[in-house]
Parts: sequence; C-alpha cells; structure tokens
Amino acid sequence: MKFDRTFESHLTNEWRQQYVNYEEMKTLLRTAVENMPNRRDKSVYEEYCLNFQDEYFAKLNSELMRVNEFFDYKMAEARRKHATLKVKLLYMKSRTSGQVVGAVRGLPPLADQPRNLRKLDRAYAEFYFSLVLLKNYQQLNYTCFQKLSDKCNKYFPSPNGFRWVQRTLDGTSLYVDVVELRDMIIEVEDIFTQYITDGDRAKAMEKLRVPPLTQPISTDYVFTAGLFMGLFIVSSVVCAISAYILFVSTNQVFIFTRMFRGSFSLMLYGFSLVGNVYVWQSVGINHVLIFDLNPRHQTVSIKLLSTASFFGYACVLAMLLFIHHKEFGVKDPLYFPLIGLVLPLVILLNPVHVMNFPARMGILKCFGRVLAAPFCYVSFADFWLADQLGSLVQCTVDYYYLIRFYMRYSMDRENTFDFEPDVVIAVLRCLPAWFRLAQCVKRYCDSKIKPVSYLVNAFAYASTIIVVVISTIQMETSCKYNSIFANPWTWVYIVSSLVSTIYCTAWDLLQDYGLFKIWKGKRIFLRNRLIYPKWFYYYAIIADLSIRFFWALEVYLIANNLLLPNNSKTLSSICEINRRFIWNFLRLENEHLFNCGNFRATRDIFLSALNSRDELLVNDLMDESRRWSGAHRDSNPIRRRAE
Repeated sequence: MKFDRTFESHLTNEWRQQYVNYEEMKTLLRTAVENMPNRRDKSVYEEYCLNFQDEYFAKLNSELMRVNEFFDYKMAEARRKHATLKVKLLYMKSRTSGQVVGAVRGLPPLADQPRNLRKLDRAYAEFYFSLVLLKNYQQLNYTCFQKLSDKCNKYFPSPNGFRWVQRTLDGTSLYVDVVELRDMIIEVEDIFTQYITDGDRAKAMEKLRVPPLTQPISTDYVFTAGLFMGLFIVSSVVCAISAYILFVSTNQVFIFTRMFRGSFSLMLYGFSLVGNVYVWQSVGINHVLIFDLNPRHQTVSIKLLSTASFFGYACVLAMLLFIHHKEFGVKDPLYFPLIGLVLPLVILLNPVHVMNFPARMGILKCFGRVLAAPFCYVSFADFWLADQLGSLVQCTVDYYYLIRFYMRYSMDRENTFDFEPDVVIAVLRCLPAWFRLAQCVKRYCDSKIKPVSYLVNAFAYASTIIVVVISTIQMETSCKYNSIFANPWTWVYIVSSLVSTIYCTAWDLLQDYGLFKIWKGKRIFLRNRLIYPKWFYYYAIIADLSIRFFWALEVYLIANNLLLPNNSKTLSSICEINRRFIWNFLRLENEHLFNCGNFRATRDIFLSALNSRDELLVNDLMDESRRWSGAHRDSNPIRRRAE
C-alpha cells in the first residue's frame, strides 16, 4: 500500500494514461490468487499456474511495450530539444564573444544572430524540469514492473519473474537509456552553470531547482490559515446576528450594503478561488502549466486560504465595528468600510516578500497586460483574468461608489449619501468587456491561421458593451415615464440582453466548457473525456443558464415592486461570482484536456526558428547522441540476449 500511495502522488498527471496500469495488474494477480485451485491436486495446480503466468507476463509485455514506446518518444524529443538549445547557445556566445563554445562539443561559431539570454535561460530551466519529470517517469515505471514481477513470484513461485526482469525489462530503453538521461541532466547543469550563470553553480541550481513532487505544506501557512479561518467563522456568525438585529431595529440595510457590498463580493470571490485551486490540484489539472507559472514557486491552496481568510476576517471585523461602534465609543463609524477598500491594495502592492509575493507580482504583471490590451501579446492568464474582472464588475462599481462617497464626505457635501449612477459607472461596466474584445482582436491579428472563433468571441463581448450602453440610456430616461415598460428603451434593453445572453451562454457551454459533443447515451449533452463527476456538468449547465438569465427575473421583480434595485444588484453579484466559480472549473478542465498540446507537462519556450544550417547542426548533434546511445546498448550483454 505504501508504494501505491507513492506511485499515485509522484506520477505526472499529463502522462497518467502512459504509465503502467499498476492497479489493473494487481487486480489481475489478486483474482488469480483467489481462484487458485487446491495445491493438493498437483497437476491441476501446476497447469493453472503455468497458464496464468503465460497470460500475466503477456499482459506485462504489452504494458512494457506501451510504456517503453512513450519513453522512447520523450527521449527523442529531449535529444532534439537538447541539441537545439546547444545551437542557440552557440549562436549567442559566438555573437557576444566570438569564441568557440566548449559546451557544444567543439562546433565552430557561425553567423551572428541576435539571441535573448533571458529567454534561453527560461528555456533551459523548463527543459531541465522536463528531464527531471522524464527521469521520474522512468523510475516509477521501472519500479512498478519490478514489483509486479516480484508479486507474481511471491504467489506463483518460479524463476519466470526473475528471467523476465533480466531478459526483457533490463533490455529495453526504459532501463538502458537511463544512463543517457542522467548524463543529459548533468550536462544541462554544467552548461547552465558555465554559460548562463557565469560559473556560479549555487545560482544555477537555485534557478534549475525542481521542488519535491510531494513537498510538505509549511506549518506556518497551516497555522495562519487555521487561525484566521477560525476567527473569520466565529466573527461571521456574530456579524450575521448583529446585522439582523440592526436592520430590524434601525432599518439601515441600505447604507450597510452600500458601504460593505464591494468588500463582501471580493471576500466571497477570494474563497471561491481557493476552492478552484484546491480542486484543480486534487484532480490533477495542471494550472501551473496553463497559467504559465513558475513550477519552482507554486502557490498551493493553503497559501491562498491564509490570505483569503485574513482578508475575510478583517472585512467582517470592520462590519462588526461599524455595527457596534457605540459600544466601542466610536463617534464616526463611516470610516470602517475603508478597511475593505485599502486592505486589498496593501496586500497586492506590498513589496515585502510575504503573502505569496511571486503570485502577487505575477498578478500585477498580468493586470498591466490586461490594461494595455490590445497592445500586448495575450496569454491564457491574461484573458482568464479579464474574464474574472467581468464577474467582479459590480464589486468594482461598489468600490467606485465608496471612493466617491469619501470624497464627498470629506468635503461635507449635501449629496454625500446619494449613491446615484453617473457616466463613470457605465465606463466601469464596459471596461472588462472592452478588455476581452481587444484581446480577441489581438489574438486574431497575431495568429497566422486567422481563426474565425476569435472574432466570434469578440462579438460576444461587443454585445455586452451594447447592453450596458442601452441599459444606461434606459435608466437615464426612466424618470420620464410612469412605468418601466412604458419606456421604449426598456424593450430595446430586453431584446439586446436576450440576444447577448443567448450568445454568451452558447459560447460558455460549447466553447469554454466544450460540452454538447454527445447527443445520446449515458453522457448525453456532455463529452467523452470527463474529470469531474457527471452530475457536476449538468449542474453547471443549469446554473449557467439560470444565472445568465437572472436579469430577466430582476426586471420582473423590480417592475412589480417585489425587489429593490439595490437588493437585486446584491443578489446578481453573488450569483455571478458563483457562476464564475463553476466556470473556472470547467474552463481549466477544457484547457487541460484539449488545448495544452499532446502530453505537455512543462512550458514550451519558443525561441527563434531554425534555418537550414541550424537544422544540420541539430541533426549532427542528435546523430552523435544516437551513436552514443546505440554503442551503449550494444555493449549491454543483457540487451543483446533479449534481441
């Protein structure tokens, strides 16, 4: 059982289907032992054992062939990548120093070509990471085959298991090429040390360092997360009771929600994001690769939980102080909501290396690229963040209301407590859709094949902008009419919202979720490859449809005076954050399954294209590597006997 847990925790999820079916082979062996005839009937027992061993080792050979083919494929890929990086390094060094690069086995310097040292640095770091993963793949599978052979010998004593390991397993590249793989890792370390970090091995290994595959969670994060989470839960219960009493006795629900709705929405989104990351890591979705994060500085869910629970506790504490300000002797409680406004900025912009500093800096860079759309290259993380902003638009509007309130409050203006919309509100509601529209156009322009899907997606965000503009006009003209439906702009708003909602919902379900690939059978309306439980996809379809069309219910309730506009915005904000919570699960799953490339477990750092002379150099280096590998195989007597 111990190895079972080790195997499951150390495997690379992108290659999961390429590992030996360890559980299946164990089940086959267990079933054979359970059906084993009585040993007293010697002839029947021996015949049963021989037949099972033939079947078992035939299955083991099939598994070995499949695993070995994938290992050969990844080794060939590694050889080419290694040779390509050597040629790139040769060009860079010949340009900067005009000298021969010794790491490239004596090849002479060629023509000058500009090379980016930083990009080559990242490319070597990712290549080293891929080699470590490949080595781990080889070790896990080799150990699995050995243990499966030993288990067969344990229950069916014979020399067949030992012979199979010697003659078959030890004769494959899974065993033989491990020396080449180990030497390749050492050579990459040496090249990186000598030519990237100028001989500083400590600095080189710090950049190349691969975190343990099962690194323990820091007790500091566990303690802080548990502490603040406990404080948050207790204070939330007290705050809910206090707020209910306050609203019943003083009817201050309007001011309270206006002052704290923004921080509450951000707090709710923070906890939902923690849940997203936890599930991604649990089911094996490689969000590190998808978001192009540094695998050496991973942000685990417990780190995010410590930050989210700290912010949540601070916001709830501000609410409690606002409600019970008289008990604390505070005359002016209106400054307490500033905590929910200032604290996120302090956490995000804090230059001290605490509270997920690498993640915070990555978010700020991503924010910069989103704001600069369409002038920056668009990565998955960029348009994912812009989509998140679309769900937090009400939170952004509430923060603007709060800033405007404090500006008026400091000037002691009469309209301080008027939370009426203005032109800035319309601009803020349009900005997330504009960012995504600009990103779609940028991706279309940057793509060589010019996929129409980018323009189709751009129209979805253009329709959102149109709806916001029409909604603004409808609200500005509503005072001229006796009822909401007497305003002709209301009907224009309903039609435009209906078109936009249908269009965006169809895009969610068909493109972002990748559903509706199957139209009959047990997986109707879904697709063949699923990671989550089947019921979750049907729930996601219903939830997406319901929340997307919440605006229709909102219009009906407001028109019939069943719900105040302020309360409807609160409900729609909570529902939209819940929709984004579900969207994050299925969007990342779809990206993980279909859009990340074939068996990709690390990032591809694209350097400049190779010319014909580059290709000749790469082929020469690969031929040399293959000759070395072939000579090593030929010198292995076990390999020769197996062949």
